[in-house]
Amino acid sequence: MVRWRSLLRSFTIVLVSLGLASYLLGGASIDSVTQMRYSINGKVGAWNWDLVVWEVEAISQKLGEGFMRPAAHLSPQEQVELVLTYLDRANEVGALERQIERIYSETGGQATDESAALQRQLDELRMLQNRDRAAAEVILEGQIAAELVDEGIAWFGGAFPPVWFTFTEPPKKLVVSPRSRIATAHYVMLQPDVPASERERIEDAIFEEDNLSAYITNIGGLGAFPTQVIDRAPIDWVLSTVAHEWVHNYLTLFPLGLNYSTSSDLTIMNETVADIVGDEIGRRALERFYPDIARELAKREAAEETGEATPPAFDFRKEMRHTREIVDLFLSLGRVEDAEEYMEIRRLLFVENGYAIRKLNQAYFAFHGSYGTGAAATSPIGPKMEELRSLTPDVRTFLAIVRGFTSIEDLDQALAQWRGM
Repeated sequence: MVRWRSLLRSFTIVLVSLGLASYLLGGASIDSVTQMRYSINGKVGAWNWDLVVWEVEAISQKLGEGFMRPAAHLSPQEQVELVLTYLDRANEVGALERQIERIYSETGGQATDESAALQRQLDELRMLQNRDRAAAEVILEGQIAAELVDEGIAWFGGAFPPVWFTFTEPPKKLVVSPRSRIATAHYVMLQPDVPASERERIEDAIFEEDNLSAYITNIGGLGAFPTQVIDRAPIDWVLSTVAHEWVHNYLTLFPLGLNYSTSSDLTIMNETVADIVGDEIGRRALERFYPDIARELAKREAAEETGEATPPAFDFRKEMRHTREIVDLFLSLGRVEDAEEYMEIRRLLFVENGYAIRKLNQAYFAFHGSYGTGAAATSPIGPKMEELRSLTPDVRTFLAIVRGFTSIEDLDQALAQWRGM
């Protein structure tokens, strides 16, 4: 069933992408759209990421974990400690990699005694991570599954689809948008290790040869099956992301998920639902299994809300939202080059204030704007979805309503109905 779902989803995305790209690129013929896709795929070359190969290996791994039960011998407290230790080591691994990269950049690619010592530390940490990775994944899967079962989202006593994820560096995502408006016309998943120089080459070639805006970005997770999640992050983010990606697998069984790529609105609806439910389920798991961390997080949030915390000198969300609004205005007037010049000026401002944004263009907004509750979003879908969730009694009811949506009109009708109750 997993293979059938993956093939069906991939086939659906291909067909829908052709029709969607035809519309977004100004009514171009299927031949020109196909030519555009071939042109972009040709520029990607060997960096294309193979989902099918990865799925086979990951599912085999998860089936093996089901038999081995790597965390079964641990007490609940030991499970919590193992997860937190694993995540701390993951951050240490990242810090060591950055130190080694800095040394090589400063010495023109030459190893030093310092880099050799750091490499030995890195190798030891990686051995420990490899030893504990399966157990950490199984523990976190069980913690999210427990919250889903408590919500009544269960099948024969367990979460369905099962909460399966892997700690791995997800592929990078190439997003392509028309220059004249912000919308995803095409996307390709690339190998996780594609270097910065290649990212720049691909983006520049698409701009110069195809007259399209391109952006290659990291992603925090991927809604494949099993899903992918990065491990160099705090426990609250990891829990929410595991739950977020599970929501994508769940929605794939219903019209909303099956129509993910049919339109920009439906993409935003899918991502917003996953954000809302993922944050809620993740927070509940944090409060249940990591109460000390949950209390500290709640204190920080309360301080921010009451104004006790020092406000940031640079408000990223406010400034990014303002940037998006001005860009939309330029593009609506047909002033494409002015919009692009403005985005570069704003990018430098973000960098100056500590936000390392490598590229700010139409494709950047096409990607980040698909998350309806994000700073780069201007769609009304995000606030509408949040209101609908506030009106529904629980996550189970919310999902049961939204999973059948196939248009923004469905959202409006549901919202009107619940407002009247």
